Amino acid sequence: MSFAARWSCLVGCVAVLAVLSAGSLIAAEPPAAPKVSTFAPAKDLVSQVDYYVDRLDTVVKSESEYKDSGDKVVKDANTLVVIALALGLHDEESKYKKAAPDLLKASQKLAASKDFESAKAGVAAVKEALSASGDPAALKWEKVASLKALMEQVPLINSRLKRYLRGPRFKSMAKDTAGDSAAIAAIAQGSMADTEAVKKAGDEEKWYKFCAQMRDAAGAVNAAIHAGDQEAADAALKKLTQSCDDCHAVFQPDQKSQTKEEK
Repeated sequence: MSFAARWSCLVGCVAVLAVLSAGSLIAAEPPAAPKVSTFAPAKDLVSQVDYYVDRLDTVVKSESEYKDSGDKVVKDANTLVVIALALGLHDEESKYKKAAPDLLKASQKLAASKDFESAKAGVAAVKEALSASGDPAALKWEKVASLKALMEQVPLINSRLKRYLRGPRFKSMAKDTAGDSAAIAAIAQGSMADTEAVKKAGDEEKWYKFCAQMRDAAGAVNAAIHAGDQEAADAALKKLTQSCDDCHAVFQPDQKSQTKEEK
């Protein structure tokens, strides 16, 4: 082989390696998740399962109710998906840990429902899944839910937190706010593996960072609620809101963040 041919081959190999290297960066894995108990206690996630199942059950009580509130189904079902995943991977035992795999699948099917009849059947399947006994060992942190639906749910939960962490409601609504903050933390961790919003090579690390910040801030809100520390809860909530705003600025610069408090 001539020198020119060898040089051409070498240049070609270097180019291929560069492409493969860039591809490996794009496909970089999310960082290992911390123990779920550090950001979302199992008892709070269990309360959220009950909350969303009850709410979904109300939506499918009648076709007229579904027509009025059917838009909740997709958001609530996808939220149940990531909560089920968090419970299945939890380092604490709970009454829904073994049910988690079936609950996750039933919630995914419900999220895909398109009409009243399929939604009603889907809710019934979700309720049945609550008593299932599966093996959560096969579960892992991966893309399991619609990122769009989860991101539409976050500002709704965040708004409830802002209302109920104020004044005397900080104590009276503590069970609800503890559940809401745990749900946001689960959504953040559950969204980390879904890089759908990442459009630029190399921005995956930013996405992982924002998801982790959102998760940890929500976890801090949860911890402050359990500690009865209203000042700490308020400070953590501000960090949570800021993490959402910072993420929007990078990944959705053309859309105004929905986490700003309504006047």
